[in-house]
Amino acid sequence: MSRLLLKNVNKIYPGGRQAIKDFNLEIKDHEFLVLSGPDGCGKSTLLRMIAGLEEITSGSLYIDGVDMTNAEPRERNVAMIFRNSVLYPHMTVLENLSFALRMAKMSQAEIDKRVEETAAVLNLTAILDKLPEELTPLQAFQVLMGRALVRKPKILLLDSTIADLDEELQEEIRQRFLNIHEKMDMTVIYVTENQRTAMTVGRRMIVMNDGEICQDDTPMKLVTSPKNRYVAGVVGYPPMNFFAAIVYEENGTAGLSFKKGKVLLPEDKGRQLLESGYLKKEVLVGVRADALSVVTGKKKAGEGELTCKVQGMEERYSAQMLRFILEETTGLCLTDEVPAGGEGSTVILALDADKVQIFDRETECTIIY
Repeated sequence: MSRLLLKNVNKIYPGGRQAIKDFNLEIKDHEFLVLSGPDGCGKSTLLRMIAGLEEITSGSLYIDGVDMTNAEPRERNVAMIFRNSVLYPHMTVLENLSFALRMAKMSQAEIDKRVEETAAVLNLTAILDKLPEELTPLQAFQVLMGRALVRKPKILLLDSTIADLDEELQEEIRQRFLNIHEKMDMTVIYVTENQRTAMTVGRRMIVMNDGEICQDDTPMKLVTSPKNRYVAGVVGYPPMNFFAAIVYEENGTAGLSFKKGKVLLPEDKGRQLLESGYLKKEVLVGVRADALSVVTGKKKAGEGELTCKVQGMEERYSAQMLRFILEETTGLCLTDEVPAGGEGSTVILALDADKVQIFDRETECTIIY
């Protein structure tokens, strides 16, 4: 069993800065939880508190029903891999894997058994005699994982561990994460800002903001049903664009009026917006990059189209994106087409109204998914 319970946990540093605020969380046995949010939201601090590397100012932490609030790190049976974790350079793979077990004065027979089992799971058996300098980046990461897994922790904590690797290698490791988790009897908590990683490995995802839980759900539900603009902006890829628009009525349904274009909403969304009292009010419109497309051969926007200025092209998440400006706000459109006019030229973008999300301008809470 490897259940974790946090009850009313707070972290206040000397000087009064509160990094974690009345945090309540229950993680079930063998669950894979992703913590996401921007730098400074408290996710890494929370991980270190679970590991026992940061003191809990107030509140309680339980592992399998046992109060571990003030327990030493070694008493918690928790393993943690940091973003800057490295292998011991003068030790072979075998020595790296067995080091913590030897320090714990485990019997040689048990050390050999654990190393053999872990090496088999991670495909390290053939390289046990190699030094870190002889390993590929993927092999080095697998040995780091093995060094944690060989201890058979109840809970494995991963703090942005693959963030500095190239995207192709990250993709391969993401798939291996899931395979390893299925084979090992442990609970995993993974901190990441990379949304491709979060969406790939997470079965449950918590978005944090200012030391608190902003929303807790499956990754897909967080994308399709964010509770506010903050969550919509943090979760998912391609990233979400946000633009201001005025709500208007036409033929009994609602549309969104931008300074350089109009978009009529689907009937159900339009009716919901009108019934919520937003007619003639300014709202915030959330549009993901894949909900926009370049319209070729037109110089003037029609219904459902927006007139924008080209800023340039860039690559994100291994995809080509057109960077544009709509009413002084920068946005991204997923496209392989490079506008002929280049930077500063006009481009017409078609907007898929079925995919927009609409937020209250003042509260930034979601009106329509």
